[in-house]
Amino acid sequence: MLAAILAACCACAPAFAYEFENAVPLTLGMQLGEPVVKGVHIKLQGHDVEIGISVRNGTDQPQYTGFYATTPLFEYLGAGEEYADKSFSGLKAFQDGKPLPMISAQRAYFLGEEITAILRKAGIDPLPSDKDEWEKIEKLPSMQNMRIKDWQGQVSFGWSALIAPHSDALETVRYSALPYFGLETLKSEHLTRLVRQHCGSAEKVTGLVHRAAPKATQVFAEVFEFPLPFVKLQDTKVTIEKPVKKGLGGRAIAAMACGFDGPLAIPSEGTIRGANNSISILVVSLLHGASEEESAKK
Repeated sequence: MLAAILAACCACAPAFAYEFENAVPLTLGMQLGEPVVKGVHIKLQGHDVEIGISVRNGTDQPQYTGFYATTPLFEYLGAGEEYADKSFSGLKAFQDGKPLPMISAQRAYFLGEEITAILRKAGIDPLPSDKDEWEKIEKLPSMQNMRIKDWQGQVSFGWSALIAPHSDALETVRYSALPYFGLETLKSEHLTRLVRQHCGSAEKVTGLVHRAAPKATQVFAEVFEFPLPFVKLQDTKVTIEKPVKKGLGGRAIAAMACGFDGPLAIPSEGTIRGANNSISILVVSLLHGASEEESAKK
């Protein structure tokens, strides 16, 4: 069954890479059958993601539920790329706290055709990377009169869970996110646009930043996207906590999302009303210098 799930989720590879070149969102999907989704809870702490899905089997028989996780097509952007590893090797799935076995696949595409087998035969990893394999790449065959290079990769996972009759189960997925990120000036149109896209107020964000660090002129912005095709106009609980590990930005200070009723300041917990198919969360952080300066004053 796991192989069938994985084949289904990857049967139609997307035509283009994700629009934010340094971000790779992970689509999490389900093939429910008889069970139904009762609730969803997204927990975000730094880049650590935990998605809990409450599932109910109201039938008289045990029921299997299938799951998949897949990336869009992505490219390798060079030695300076922050997210060089897009394999999501740390992804784990659990049912009621017990780990679930999963299968995974890594694929490569060039000019709209899958070339995974060609690359593996040549001893080349299908995921774009900075590995020094130019000698092997030069020996690859041509396709449509073009040398195979600068291909796109895709990673996917599949697993399933058995739910007992007339019972609830908590399905949990954990992974490290690869969000869109950027250094933003507080008064920039781009930051204002990002905040408005997430139904926030640029004035409130600026006020929160200046109360924490009065001299700050720049912040670090991250956009976390959660494509969840099984969420259909459903209220979704969201918890955003301060990161334990030090990240690219400094201290996470504000978070917002359309429909989210939680407070602007982090830590924040609330509900996104009527979430549908995909959830996008904007997290704004003080830069390390501003955060450390404020801590020193205290």
